Amino acid sequence: MTNPTLRSLRDPQAGGITIIVTLMLLVLLTVAAMGMSKNALRELSISGTSRQGSMARNVADSGVEWAMYWLTDTNAGSAVSTALSLRNLKSTLAADGTLAGRSYDPLEPTISATQGLYMPSALPNPPADLVVGGLAGTTQGFTVGLTRMGKLPIANMSQGNGPAAFAPAQGNETKQAPDLWALRSDSQITVGSGILASRFFHAKEAWISTPVGN
Repeated sequence: MTNPTLRSLRDPQAGGITIIVTLMLLVLLTVAAMGMSKNALRELSISGTSRQGSMARNVADSGVEWAMYWLTDTNAGSAVSTALSLRNLKSTLAADGTLAGRSYDPLEPTISATQGLYMPSALPNPPADLVVGGLAGTTQGFTVGLTRMGKLPIANMSQGNGPAAFAPAQGNETKQAPDLWALRSDSQITVGSGILASRFFHAKEAWISTPVGN
């Protein structure tokens, strides 16, 4: 005769419930693991994007500093390659007042009132001397543009000696008022190559003044 207690312990319904509960727990654990993995990938992507964005800002700053260095009269004499083009662009813009207020690319072969409007055409391939060092698998570079904004209006200050002294805000372009320039640097960080390449851009602008005729 079968023992009723032993039979109840072997009830197939009890075993089926255990399997169902186990499967539900496995499904919940799988969903939780997938969610955690997705969040980890998202955080990793955000971290990488922020880092490369910071790199692009730093490269744009480098472009501004590079241009300011070669626009200084004490350094312009040793300029070569793109730095020489920038120096010549500055001289051309300073000599022709009709070109004021327009942005120009130092890589343009000619400058006129209707030609040479600056566009970052060198991106994403800046000249070799404007490519800066970077991490393995990345290319970092910048292009610059220059605009002569006219004379620097400094009120209540005189410049020059004797009868030629004047207040720059009241002077004219034949007198020794400082020139005011708008300088723009466009940077790009390229990570990887081909169709999988990612590019990050940043633009930085600075206003500087230089003595007239330099």
